[in-house]
Amino acid sequence: MQIFVSQPFCIERQNMNNLIFWSGDFSTKVKEWVDEKHPLFLQEWQQAIEEEEKYTIRSGHKPFNHGTLIDRAGEDHFTFYSKTCVDWIPFQEYPKTEFSDCMFETAQLIANKGKTIDFFWSGGLDSTAALLAFDEIGVQKQLRVIMGGRMESPELFEKIVKGRMEYVWDETSTQSVVYGLARPDVHVLCSLGECDPMFGCKSNFAGRGVGVTDQFDCWETKRRYYSSHNTWRYVTNFSGDWVDPDNYMPFVMQPPIEKWLCNHVAAGDMVYYDLTHDGWGDWYATGEAYGAPSQKYYKKCKMMIRDFIYQITGDRDLAYEQPKVASGLRLMSGEPLRVIAITEEGKMVTHENFDEFDWSTYIVGL
Repeated sequence: MQIFVSQPFCIERQNMNNLIFWSGDFSTKVKEWVDEKHPLFLQEWQQAIEEEEKYTIRSGHKPFNHGTLIDRAGEDHFTFYSKTCVDWIPFQEYPKTEFSDCMFETAQLIANKGKTIDFFWSGGLDSTAALLAFDEIGVQKQLRVIMGGRMESPELFEKIVKGRMEYVWDETSTQSVVYGLARPDVHVLCSLGECDPMFGCKSNFAGRGVGVTDQFDCWETKRRYYSSHNTWRYVTNFSGDWVDPDNYMPFVMQPPIEKWLCNHVAAGDMVYYDLTHDGWGDWYATGEAYGAPSQKYYKKCKMMIRDFIYQITGDRDLAYEQPKVASGLRLMSGEPLRVIAITEEGKMVTHENFDEFDWSTYIVGL
């Protein structure tokens, strides 16, 4: 595998504005806006979408819903001028570190903000490892644990969370409720929504039918263009008008872990997996497939996370036997979500205030 270094490059523009997140609904509304205000631009707009779709497919996903695609290196802008809240970490070899040290360093980096941490915990493998890291460094009083629906690790909740950390639990398990519980205007926003793609997953369910021939290119394309903004979805029903972009801190996109992963991939040690493989069966409605053949293979994946959990808890079942659950699918859709985009300044774009913006300053080439 060839190792390359990509250096950040930012295009200087005047009178242009950046987005840091947008949804498929937002793209649809902008298409309608362009159709009405700038019909002669439609051909260029479609060409930009087609170019964007190439990167989406390279990342292992289907471009069925024209949502966020942001170049963390700052070189490429497709449909919208955009900016990431997560610094780009070029792919190269970094000083060797222990994975457990990276977990603790990341937890401390987030805690050093000095703010309450809105932490989304499903009880699954990924978020449990981060919860344990926070607990080990002693910042229990800084955590506000957010949960939705049935817990995947109820015993750990009783032992680690209850009585020791502030928590909010939506037992109805609806997106419209869970995605409105965080306070990104004043609290740190933290989740493990980026963990699967960063730790070897080809795609979420949006990648059904997309084949991958180059696992490294797929991983690196996701890391650069696709995976850094997943945690924003947890505030898409936030009731406020503004968020602080500086509060955005997805756990596995912090430098200590990302540099460790670059070394891991460079050494050829990443174990890749595909949540859309036939071995999972038809689990797209519930996100649960406890007896699926692919569960056996999944237990060979993310071994560094499993070892970390075992190192702290000594619980072999929790670390090595816990089945994969697609936690997000267990949240019922419910009412439409309020937020369809977020600007660089943190302004929340909704269906109601969409027409208050001059979108020509956000669209590339217009």
